[in-house]
Amino acid sequence: MRAKVVAAVAALALGAVPAPAHAADNGEWSVNPTPPAQAGPAPRLYFFLESPPGTSVQDSVRVTNLADQPRTFRLYGADAYNTPNDGGFGLRTADAANVDIGAWTQVGAATVTVPAKSQADVPFVITVPANATPGDHVGGVVAMEEQPGATTKQNGVDVTVRRAVAARVYLRVSGPTIPGLRVERVTTSHDQPWLPTTVDGSYTYDVVNTGNLHLPPTLSVRVTGLFGHHIRRHGTAPQIDLLPGAKTRLSGAVSGVWPFDVVTTSVTVTADGGVSARSQDTTVVVPWPTLAVVVAGLVLLIRQRRRRATAVTAKPRRRLPEPVTVR
Repeated sequence: MRAKVVAAVAALALGAVPAPAHAADNGEWSVNPTPPAQAGPAPRLYFFLESPPGTSVQDSVRVTNLADQPRTFRLYGADAYNTPNDGGFGLRTADAANVDIGAWTQVGAATVTVPAKSQADVPFVITVPANATPGDHVGGVVAMEEQPGATTKQNGVDVTVRRAVAARVYLRVSGPTIPGLRVERVTTSHDQPWLPTTVDGSYTYDVVNTGNLHLPPTLSVRVTGLFGHHIRRHGTAPQIDLLPGAKTRLSGAVSGVWPFDVVTTSVTVTADGGVSARSQDTTVVVPWPTLAVVVAGLVLLIRQRRRRATAVTAKPRRRLPEPVTVR
């Protein structure tokens, strides 16, 4: 049985994970800022706009059909968000409630049909409320296919998917700008081997954008053991674009932890403008399974010795013959 379109799946096509600048292109259509009439030194990759509260800003988005047949797209504005577990950049789906820049965006056409190997420029207006907070408001202009063009499996059921591609919009509302970051809940965990060998482990931490500007922070994690010995980290630090007020949990893997160790994980995040934050965690590594076996063996040995001592104490003494009295 073929299920109905699942909007949540479409959100994945919007870029739920950080992506390079050309990510507004899925190979079949692309969505980008309309180039200016007089080409500048480089095309715009995203919309970077500014406006005071209570005014409007206008621009245009270009939808390019890369396929060999015409396509019809549904256009709408959407709020951006960071995924809670990896900091990915996502945009709200068409049926989600927008409360920020997505609600302020009015696209010139609800739908547009683009001929094969052609393109269409569609204007849009962002009306900034008079009570809009200063700082960055981030969203996107989305072009979602009108008819589902792909299927995927979910719990053994074919689910039709409406794919979507979007151009990011960064709107800065005039007023005081306060960048800020915070690192929270740094934790370190490790395996519990039976033998006293080096073990693998992992770390997690939260990064919070406490200011009103979007920040792509530089993430630095340092993990050391007892006496400062080196513990190897695996993988590279993720590249995230953290939105104002957003909080995300990041993680990584390590190896080379000693069976008896004191592991210190230090996380530092920095961003332009002199913004920085740091936090650390220290955890003691003990091979509890091995220690439990050793303790159990010692307890057994002590009990056996006590039993032997008790047996020796309880052994009856041999009575000596009574002395004979000679008269």
